[in-house]
Amino acid sequence: MVKKAHLITGKGGTGKSLFSVVLAHYFSSETQSVLLCELSEHSFYKDYLNLPEISYKPLALKPHLDISQWSPEDCLKEYSLHLLKIESLYRLFFENAISKSLIQVAPGLHELALLGKMTSSPRKQGPPMPYDQIVIDSYSTGHFLSLIRAPAAMSEAIPFGPMGEQSKSIDAWLRNPDFTQVHILTLPEELPISESIELFQQLKKEFNIKAKVYLNKISGLTSDDLTELTQEAQDSLQNILASEAKSRLQLKKAGIDFIELPLVASLQSETLINVLTEHLKVSL
Repeated sequence: MVKKAHLITGKGGTGKSLFSVVLAHYFSSETQSVLLCELSEHSFYKDYLNLPEISYKPLALKPHLDISQWSPEDCLKEYSLHLLKIESLYRLFFENAISKSLIQVAPGLHELALLGKMTSSPRKQGPPMPYDQIVIDSYSTGHFLSLIRAPAAMSEAIPFGPMGEQSKSIDAWLRNPDFTQVHILTLPEELPISESIELFQQLKKEFNIKAKVYLNKISGLTSDDLTELTQEAQDSLQNILASEAKSRLQLKKAGIDFIELPLVASLQSETLINVLTEHLKVSL
């Protein structure tokens, strides 16, 4: 049974997809099995990790670590087949033109299907998931809030019956800190920092979720390291150091604890993953 679900978010371009696979590697071990999921319509990991086609069916990345790509349609189909048992009944109810149209336009249903899958194990709904932890490369900050607000909104719109009960149950597990952990990736730049602080505060206010925050691509340089460089290089790097210092100060002023992730001087995916995984072993 899944004991913990990790949702990774952040402004686009902050490195959340790379961090998701790093976190999945960090959690996977001989005693823990992990499923890495991406919600993106177009797979990042297929090319980045040089994998064959990624689908809803889990694909082994290494021992104790699988990868899968979740779509709302696949999640809904799996759950419906689990209830109906017979595929012909599923096709009768869900694969006709009217049902397909309603599913596409129903507000919040896609988000509910994804979060229903994420929380299916502790809720004992749907097929069993043979993993200890799941790591979800989720949506960027704005869409992320819409995602996790969906169950509460659905339970308010439909408070009774199976849909209402399922929505309330999903929302309760989302708010359970023993099950759900949100990880926010940010860069030491003004816009990502302000969006991350806003999201952190909103999650705490609405869901009582205390997200983990990661300040990504930190140079590790000091002013002393710049003395032998040209003036132009010094000026450029001083701007980077100033931006890093300002970002740290903004997060601290907001009362947010954060973990710094180093800028790794490599373009090789395996090197990046290994270095950052080792860093997490020290930092977490």
